Amino acid sequence: MSVTHEPGSAPTDELWETIRSWDVEDRFWIVMTIVGSYYAALLPAVTACLAVVASLALKGRTLPLSLILEGFSGYGKTAVLQMFFALALEPFIYRSDKFSPKSFVSHAANVKRQELSKIDMLPRLKNKVLTTKELATMFRGREDELTETFAQLCTVLDGKGLTTDSGMQGQRGYKKYIVFNWLGATTPVPAETHALMYQLGTRLLFFEVASIPPTRAELFSYMEQDRSNEAEEETKKAVTFLLLEFFRQHPVSSVEPNSVVIPQKLLMELACWAELLAAGRAKIIYERSNGTAIPVAANPPEAAYKIAQYFMLLARGSALIQGRSEVDASDVDMVAHVAVSSIPGYLRPIIRLFRKAARVDSTSAAALCGVSAPTARKYLKELSLLGFGTLRKGDIKTNTPDTLTRAPAYSWLNGSRP
Repeated sequence: MSVTHEPGSAPTDELWETIRSWDVEDRFWIVMTIVGSYYAALLPAVTACLAVVASLALKGRTLPLSLILEGFSGYGKTAVLQMFFALALEPFIYRSDKFSPKSFVSHAANVKRQELSKIDMLPRLKNKVLTTKELATMFRGREDELTETFAQLCTVLDGKGLTTDSGMQGQRGYKKYIVFNWLGATTPVPAETHALMYQLGTRLLFFEVASIPPTRAELFSYMEQDRSNEAEEETKKAVTFLLLEFFRQHPVSSVEPNSVVIPQKLLMELACWAELLAAGRAKIIYERSNGTAIPVAANPPEAAYKIAQYFMLLARGSALIQGRSEVDASDVDMVAHVAVSSIPGYLRPIIRLFRKAARVDSTSAAALCGVSAPTARKYLKELSLLGFGTLRKGDIKTNTPDTLTRAPAYSWLNGSRP
């Protein structure tokens, strides 16, 4: 490679023309260098989103792959998605900033039946990535509304079309495979919504975007440089360039999945992360005692077959966009982050701690999660019911903490490979 990019400067036309002749791996490197010069903290999220888009190139896809960026406001979720909004990417990206599940197959009373297919959203999504900047309202609301929303989403995200009936238009829909991917963003999802999603089966994966406040010096530097418009335009240009060159080399549905090899050792790791996600999303059963919800049992986890398919798609998409024909440990690390991010948020810090320590007590869990001691004891009880460890009860009167010892089935979390 004979050309380098100076951090903090906009790439020249000469640079883009030069790297056009590079192979995919080198193009990915320079694009990540450009994006990182503006948004270093967002590189993992950008890579994950690129993997979702690149997975369109895999042949024989039957499941839509969905990845929702989750984090507090102001930490870059929208900045990541805006990198995919160039007009040149419209053959691959379908942008919809707001929609309802009823948009997939319309039953609008003020539209003639023969005209409804022109406004149906579902067929327009085929072999594209639906991209939605803000989904927070979709994950909040009354339980009956959420149930209806997710029931329809689950059907669409099975990739086998959708048919619906109404008194006004009768039955309408599509009885065929319509496979698309989905990128979105939301503020942290409530635990109650996670519980509802478990009942309907895992269809949505999440990627937690770190919410680390900038230091005063970092904020001053940001204001002094005043490059927000440049950052948005140059990162969009970089991502657009990378994807257009990628799909020129790997058109949609052109790559045999097995041509992107997943080594046996890494395949086992993906299986372990799929199993962990299924367990972490299982529904906790509570009983009321003196006005307090006490966790007493957990439903069996869903079979992790579908999650395993999502993880293989994501890992292969990650390898492809980086110019590799073999999945490596970095792809699995990205999937691992998605797996933990897709568990209810309040349990994630303890799961992450289990990657470093074999046990955690309620005192350290309270500090880690920023909750009271009784709430931390409750979290540890839930994790024990989910099968993540064995709980040894302490004594509230003597302030002896509860201790959760990691289950042998999850010993691989500490870095020893399964």
